This record gives sequence, C-alpha cells and structure tokens, in this order.
Amino acid sequence: MPAFLGRMGALLLSLLLGLPAAAANAVFQDVLKVPRVDGSLLDVHVQRPSSTGKVPLLVYIDGSLCIPSTYNESVAWLLEKSDGARPFALAVIEKPGPTIPALNAEGNIEIGPDFQCSAEFRHRYSIDQRVIDHLRALQHLNRHASWWNGELLVWGFSDGARIGAQLAAYYPQTKAVALVGVGGGMRMADSMEAMVCSAPADTAACRESLRKEMDEIRAAPVPTRDWMGESNTYATWASRLDAVEANVLRDLKAPLLVVHGERDGSVPVASARKLAELMQGSGVVFRYREIPGMRHSLWGAATPQASEALHQEVLEWLTAQEGDSER
Repeated sequence: MPAFLGRMGALLLSLLLGLPAAAANAVFQDVLKVPRVDGSLLDVHVQRPSSTGKVPLLVYIDGSLCIPSTYNESVAWLLEKSDGARPFALAVIEKPGPTIPALNAEGNIEIGPDFQCSAEFRHRYSIDQRVIDHLRALQHLNRHASWWNGELLVWGFSDGARIGAQLAAYYPQTKAVALVGVGGGMRMADSMEAMVCSAPADTAACRESLRKEMDEIRAAPVPTRDWMGESNTYATWASRLDAVEANVLRDLKAPLLVVHGERDGSVPVASARKLAELMQGSGVVFRYREIPGMRHSLWGAATPQASEALHQEVLEWLTAQEGDSER
C-alpha cells in the first residue's frame, strides 16, 4: 500500500469512524432480540421515558467502528434527555458482532494494533445492510411497541448519517432528520480523492493509484478484504463510494438539519456545502449549520461547553419538528 494510504488509514480509524473519547457504556431499559429474514438476531436497545402517554421514537445511528454503539458518548448523553420537556423514546440498533474495546487507566477507549473486528461484523456491515436492519427493527417496534406514537426522529453521525439519510427517506412516518458529518453532496470516491491527494507533490499519480484501488473494490466487493482499517471491508466501501445522499434527501417530506465541521478532516466540508446547494429548490424544509473550528463530530467543537450546546441544539430541533405534519 502506498505511504499516503497508510497514513490515511490511521486518520480514518480515529476520525471517520467516530471514535468516542470515553467509554460511556450506556445501559438501556430493554434489549430486544429481533430476527432478520435469515433468522440471525439484531440487538435493539430501547429506553422509554417515564411518561405514560405515547411518544415519538428517536433513533440514533453512530459511526462505523466495530465497537458497540452503546459506547458512543452521544448515546449516553441522549439517555439522560428522554424525560425532557418533549419526552421521547430512544432506540439504538446495534451493529453486527461488535468488539468490546479495551480501556486505559483513565477509562478511555484504546484501539491498538491488536484490535480486531469480528467475523460477523466484517460479513454483515455495509450501509445497505444497516439500512435494512433499521427498517426491520422499526417494523418490529411498529407492531409491538404500544408506547410509540408512530413518529420517527432520526439522528445520524458519520457512517450513521449515511444510513440515517436512507432510513429517513424510506420510512414514511419520519418527522425530522439530523445528520452530522455526512457530506452528502458528492460521491465519497471524489471526497476521498480530495482528502488523500491534497498533500502529495505528484497529485496525478496519487489520484491514479487511488482510483485503481477503488475500481478494485467495485469489481470485487467482498467482506474478506479491507481497505484503510479492518472496520472497512471492500463490501463496506462498495456501499459508500458512489453514494450521493442528496439523491434521496431531495425527496424527503420531513425537515432536515445538516451539521458539519468547518475543519472536518474525514468528510470534506465541500461535500456538505454541495449538499446545501443541491437541497435548494427541493421543497424540503432544510437547515445547514457549518460550525467554525469543529472537526468530524459534535464532540470536536472548540470546547466541551460548545459540544454540549450543539447536542442540545440538534435535540431541540428534532423534537420541535415532531408532530408537525403540515411541513
């Protein structure tokens, strides 16, 4: 592998995949076992508010690193907010076969050279499969969750935002969508070129080498080979490379909020700006927030206080749209 790809692999491991800063292993009220069509089981984590009435369901979808979604700091943050002024239930549809991460002396997650993703994760994780898994979980909840009012709120981050874009587009009862660090206006293949080939002196050679790698992925999208980190199999990359989320987001009936960091080193801000441009004239209620100085995630803001405020802003925006069907 060329040196620039090796460096990019390390960068993706810490940024693109949404690695949380601390191991806040969130504990939910219920963990439902929901069968896929082949009989394998999805873990669906559900937290209901103390409210006795029917409430909307907020689904949070995190990045692609093969650790449990319950270790995501935003999930832990949301668990504390479900009993707010606008109560909601929280659901997290777990990734297949996640690996429990090692912790250092401070309780923070460490992904070292011996870290491995499970065979199940490598076999099943792709954008397409995760969209299907979420739709299956919602089908189950729609049938069995008597506390759910049927309205869906979608909050996705990084790979989870790519999944969330499709989930929101394909689920008719979606009431509001917030996507963080997604880009969405350019093919990921083009974004990768912009990121990987910006520094090398011979940019043309860099782009040629990168395109050859991506063509190889498209030709053989197998789960047994990886590229830029073992969370990223050829099968996973094949489900990302040519996707432009604007293609489905322009047909949303739900309001859409997109938040992107001006200093995002994983998904170029140019892709998010292009999405904002493409959403114009679509008829979708759309808001674009570009945060100066912010990196890939909401936790990458200038200060912890700014990160907290951004989380609160996204949650308030999502829950304020709930119940408004005249948009």
